[in-house]
Amino acid sequence: MGRRTAEQVWRGNLRGPLSTKANSANNQFSGITVLGSGSATVTVSTTAVKSNSIILMGAQANAAVNSLTGRSIEVKSIVDSSYFVLGTVDGVSMARNTNIGWLLFRQD
Repeated sequence: MGRRTAEQVWRGNLRGPLSTKANSANNQFSGITVLGSGSATVTVSTTAVKSNSIILMGAQANAAVNSLTGRSIEVKSIVDSSYFVLGTVDGVSMARNTNIGWLLFRQD
């Protein structure tokens, strides 16, 4: 048997770069939401969230340097099978609109 590539070995699991389809449904598991200017929190509604979910997120702003003005974003609360709330760590509102990309992992 000859040498095999990673695509051949992992053919069912490796089909190009990692990506996800973000839909706008009640069971959404990934997406982009906007933390609006003057707001410190934003609510994301999805029935896919559980109390033990892992939520990965990253901020996307319209300025390249110090776009969040030094503020970090965290998960403030989770309501099982309903929604979760993202917000600034210090509770101070954002000076500009900030897109937050998020991805949800369930542990059940």
